[in-house]
Amino acid sequence: MEASNLQIYWHESQPVYSLCFQPNSPNKKKLLTAGGDNKIRSWNLNLVKDTNKIDTIDFLSSLTQHEQAINVVKFNSPGTILASAGDDGQILLWKQQDVNEQNGETAAPVDSSVPKPFGSTFEDDEENNKESWFVWKRLRAPGSNSSEIYDLDWSPCDRYVVSGSMDNSIRVFDIESGKLLGTYADHNHYVQGVTWDPLNEFILSQSADRSVNIYQIIWDSDSNTIDKLKLKNRIMKGELPQRDDENDKTKLDYKNLKTSFLFHNESLPSFFRRLTISPCGSIFCIPAGIFKNHTTSNSNDQGEISNAVYIYTRAIIKQNSNNNRPVMILPFLKKPALVVSFNPNFYKLTHEEQEGTKKPYLKLPYRLIYAVATSNEVLIYDTVNVKPISIIGNLHYTALTDLSWSQDGNMLMVSSTDGFCSYITIEENLFGEKLTIEEREQYINANKLINCQDSNKNSSSSSSITPSSASASPMRRKTDIINILPVKRKIIAETEKGDDKSRKPKKESITVVSEKGSPSKEKKRIQPTLVNTL
Repeated sequence: MEASNLQIYWHESQPVYSLCFQPNSPNKKKLLTAGGDNKIRSWNLNLVKDTNKIDTIDFLSSLTQHEQAINVVKFNSPGTILASAGDDGQILLWKQQDVNEQNGETAAPVDSSVPKPFGSTFEDDEENNKESWFVWKRLRAPGSNSSEIYDLDWSPCDRYVVSGSMDNSIRVFDIESGKLLGTYADHNHYVQGVTWDPLNEFILSQSADRSVNIYQIIWDSDSNTIDKLKLKNRIMKGELPQRDDENDKTKLDYKNLKTSFLFHNESLPSFFRRLTISPCGSIFCIPAGIFKNHTTSNSNDQGEISNAVYIYTRAIIKQNSNNNRPVMILPFLKKPALVVSFNPNFYKLTHEEQEGTKKPYLKLPYRLIYAVATSNEVLIYDTVNVKPISIIGNLHYTALTDLSWSQDGNMLMVSSTDGFCSYITIEENLFGEKLTIEEREQYINANKLINCQDSNKNSSSSSSITPSSASASPMRRKTDIINILPVKRKIIAETEKGDDKSRKPKKESITVVSEKGSPSKEKKRIQPTLVNTL
């Protein structure tokens, strides 16, 4: 596994807020990035022969219909439609011109009302374009004062899109009709992350108000379309065991349970809290968590706070009770976790894991890989080991914003507000042997079948997975939490004091065919924080 920073201007020195690989692209590694320059850019990553290392990067196209900074870009599952959203409050659905001309579709005319960057025209952008994209549809809430959109996600059927906005609400749009199906303003602060359940049962939203809302999708049985969303539960506080021994933080004291907030408040210096659900729909990963390391004899001591990621199973989410205790915690992160992203592939378990001599901490018949991005590093985990597979740091000077896995699972791209992107390459068999598409679909269909059964009982047996012990110890109690071990990092020789300028991110020189023009100086975007209430 190797990691390196790509030292090119992706968006004219402006922050890169989001990025995604195009699924099923004829180019094996086609990447789209979105930035603070109001543009989406398409790139082709050319690899060194017989390796996953990037050799050169070709600029392909610039998509220039947004009026303000773009916060998120995501493809539908076939990779034919790109959804983008940002501070202008609209969702644009893009199609590639060259592809759709073959199907008899024509491009929508360029919207001349969209403000152009000073000194540039749409024609200037098109001069260097090697492919053409057009806005197929525009989705916008009624009224002229549409709020900034921080995140969006596709439904698994690719008919609907959900967005999270700065006006404390989420919105669901029907792609076919282009209509807004509903607005749900159940949060008390900005919605910074949304995710759609791959099994089409739930929508989750995470807000700066320290809560995660779980919406159940109510379907119209006659038309098989979405009727409405029902707020099923809100995760805000949880009763957690304490790590009561300051010298041994691997121990949990289940006799000392305390209820506390699970997530950071609005002072978290980030625009995003990108939560996610595993491709099989079994695991729900929520970033921006906080956890108390230990308590002391002093009753006034509230305990040392550490950053964490909370993980829930579908069995817990489906319960009708308000038991918000997670089944697993990824603790002791140096900085707040901002993004969680799953590798799209399923991997086979080893013989020891299948036979039970080495028990996975989650009873899945396959191995899943997921990455966690904090403000300053990326950690890669799987669903078998209680330690991270890899920790990658020192890649960027400022906060990370997004993660994207390639379809083959051999590359992970990282974006940052410093204007650069970095990548992590993974050897072909590092995670094990991949399941075939047919095998993966069998597991997903089995989960869907189980999910359709009656789930009113608060028993984990009705779920597609059940939490299990992380070792060969006796079966855990229902109140137990899987104890992920503290992250161990290599000790750096020099002492960290403030911003250590001597520790520079590793840069890699990449040949790039890009647009003309030098970086422009514009007003910087800031994260508003609550100071006081009147």
